[in-house]
Amino acid sequence: MTPLPAGADRPLCSALAEWSVGLRADALTPVARARARDAIIDVLGCIHAGARTGTVRTVAVSQAGAGRGPARAIGLDLGYPAASAALINGTAAHVLDYDDNFFPAITHASAVLVPALLALGDERGSPMEAVLLAYVAGLEIQARLGLRANPGHYEAGWHATSTLGTIGAAGACAKLLGLDVGETANALSLAASLAGGSKLQFGTSAKPAHAGFAAMHGVLAATLAAAGLDGCHGIFEGPWGFLAHHAGDGPGPAEDPSADGLAIERYGLVAKLYPSCMSSHLGIDGILALHGEAAIDPADVAGIHIEMPDFMIRNLRFTEPADGTEAKFSMNHCAAIAVIEGAPRIAHFTDACAHRADLRAIGRTVTMAPRRPDRSLPWGGDARVAIRTRSGSRREVVVRHPKGSIGNPLSDAEALAKFRDCCAMNLDPDAVAAVEEQVFGDWSRLDVAQVTRGFLHAGGGSGPGEQALTPARPSVDVDLGAELAPGAGMVAPDRPREI
Repeated sequence: MTPLPAGADRPLCSALAEWSVGLRADALTPVARARARDAIIDVLGCIHAGARTGTVRTVAVSQAGAGRGPARAIGLDLGYPAASAALINGTAAHVLDYDDNFFPAITHASAVLVPALLALGDERGSPMEAVLLAYVAGLEIQARLGLRANPGHYEAGWHATSTLGTIGAAGACAKLLGLDVGETANALSLAASLAGGSKLQFGTSAKPAHAGFAAMHGVLAATLAAAGLDGCHGIFEGPWGFLAHHAGDGPGPAEDPSADGLAIERYGLVAKLYPSCMSSHLGIDGILALHGEAAIDPADVAGIHIEMPDFMIRNLRFTEPADGTEAKFSMNHCAAIAVIEGAPRIAHFTDACAHRADLRAIGRTVTMAPRRPDRSLPWGGDARVAIRTRSGSRREVVVRHPKGSIGNPLSDAEALAKFRDCCAMNLDPDAVAAVEEQVFGDWSRLDVAQVTRGFLHAGGGSGPGEQALTPARPSVDVDLGAELAPGAGMVAPDRPREI
């Protein structure tokens, strides 16, 4: 990773600020630019897909008293002050659990960074090229802190998206605002005081709201610093510092002599192909890989055994999910979908689907056991997936690289199909085509306002409007179309490149 400014006694907060202020667009490699752009586009689709869920509507209702502003809530067609728009869009980005993962920090990085930058950029009239540069800065700050804090921070129960994500978002927003080194350090310090969130919220509507909180607090910390509020620049070090308080035990990137380049180049992000907790993806990939070798007859399945790192198992704690939200954190449900339907889709995580008898029957055959972590893999380890049949056969595979990682990336066709599917949930076909042309086109003359207004409902018609934003039960209760019937929509998976 790119070295931080030298100085053994220099606080990390100050070093991160100096590095961020000095980062220039012409220093980004083509790989860094392409990966940042892809991540921004991916989460734009996720925001739009999640905008009309009950959870996001509830969050939007809560912000009615904040007044109107120029920052657009994507998919709701309403303007808010930047902090409120960041909260709403951040929640929308994460509510379907379809957004990317960033493993140096163990965060849903883009679901925090992009909503914060879009909200602030909408308010300030920023170009998308400036958003891209600020995104890379914020992502690097998340990585720097994550490599010092984890694995202890995440394993202690902190939801790093809401903790480290807040600090990264503050750094990104400070970059977009053009703050100087001292002001940027103040923004990072203030963000550390706003960071919080427990993994006990997994399976509730508070979990996606964590991404919204982090985006909102990133905007708040940067704008407070811009206004002159200061903070301790030694906030991360010492017995009273953030890392000590938050169970940080990582060695930090300085102790990796082979590391060079930005984190986005070295680690990349994992763009999700399945809208469920990332901890379920190695298991899903394994089942789909076995399916690709020879079709699996659901009626012949006697048992599915998945070995994976213990922290993944603990994240997937709902063996018989009560609703669509808990189903995203159920290996039993996700494995059953993969056996019966193929690659999981958004419609597989409704409340009704969580109670489908055929999925429950397969889900009850799923067992999990801890597998020794492999710290050479950014996500903490591989998974061994075995399927035993009633006819007496046993097949297994080891999956090292989840679909969407740099070792097993989405194809251009898969990424585009995902974006189109997300947009089609709330836009008519002409509007989807127009948005696609805009965001996949030339960004040199594109500003944030053009992007956020490009997502207007139904090709430029009015969206639900303020009167339609009434509180709804916070669940994945958006109308997802007809329920998938058993066996419908089987998707032939790409076999993992390294198994």
